[in-house]
Amino acid sequence: MDKHRRRYAMKKIVNNWYVISVYLAGLIALAAIFLTNDPLQKVLLASATMLLLHFYEEFGVPGGFPLMGVRIMLGKDEPDKTKWDCNNLNCMFGNWLALFMIYLLPLILPGVRFLTLAAMFLSCAELVMHLILFNVKQKSWYNPGLITGVFGLAPIAVYYFVNIFDPSVCVWNDYVLAFVYFAAVFWFCYRSPLYWSLGRKEGYTLTDQSAYGLMK
Repeated sequence: MDKHRRRYAMKKIVNNWYVISVYLAGLIALAAIFLTNDPLQKVLLASATMLLLHFYEEFGVPGGFPLMGVRIMLGKDEPDKTKWDCNNLNCMFGNWLALFMIYLLPLILPGVRFLTLAAMFLSCAELVMHLILFNVKQKSWYNPGLITGVFGLAPIAVYYFVNIFDPSVCVWNDYVLAFVYFAAVFWFCYRSPLYWSLGRKEGYTLTDQSAYGLMK
């Protein structure tokens, strides 16, 4: 019985990962406010906070990012969510791992310059994708994640580059390593065989709200 209870509890956590993300965002926001005075640490923690809220916008309310991702990023027009290699398990795996690798690892290794640059690259990429790419592809003014991406992550990145970033301490390979690291994290979190295999496991089906949002 205990084994079944643990399995049920684990599935419940996984299937509500984007709701849990909101609570994690609150905890990280408190850490940014009360536990550090370092500007860079505050920027990274604020970015992590906003990315967690970004997950909720994409998968919670209004939701619909998976369908948009299938159509735009994978180039498929399959409306049946049960035929996607996408579920709450691989969405939680990819998004939470990316959060740690991109925004939290630089807190642990503050002297590794390319890690911080990679974090800001992600914030800038979110701006380009949600403000331009997704809207152009859909011929729309809104897409799941736009509000937190454009009005949350992007302004934090602008603040970093205007007030904290010092280009004199960076060399050319910092930018190359940042791009390579960013690309490697993206591949492992969202395109690796492990990601796709997790997406085929049963018991973690997306709700209609998560899968389709306002887009169906």
